[in-house]
Amino acid sequence: MEKQEKSTTLAKSTRLVDQGLTALKLYYDTIGQDYTTDRHYKHSQPRMAFGRALTRHLGDSLTSEVLKKDRTTIIHYKQNHESNLQGWDGYATFYETAEYIVDSYFHGDAKLQRIEYIDKMVNTLIQERFKIQSSINV
Repeated sequence: MEKQEKSTTLAKSTRLVDQGLTALKLYYDTIGQDYTTDRHYKHSQPRMAFGRALTRHLGDSLTSEVLKKDRTTIIHYKQNHESNLQGWDGYATFYETAEYIVDSYFHGDAKLQRIEYIDKMVNTLIQERFKIQSSINV
């Protein structure tokens, strides 16, 4: 049972990272840049803004996997977010864009996941119904 739980958790983490990568692509397509880990501010501003927006949905560790950055770097993004909003020209625009894209993507995906879960439950209940009916008819 414990092995199955670890497998399920790993699959969920992998799925979340894949979703984060999809959101990353949407974001960079929207801002008209290619993602890079370069340290120049033209690249670090949008990356930091996206990283901060993504941590609200995935947490530090999974966000670090998506951005291919160390987890402590992601924590640094979070700690400096407010001062970046106030004092780093251009950061607020990148953050608002990232927040909108990430929130929209994950909110929509959550609804799709809920529909999939409901469909599975309905199928399970229908199968159980057929089993009960067949045992009565025997």
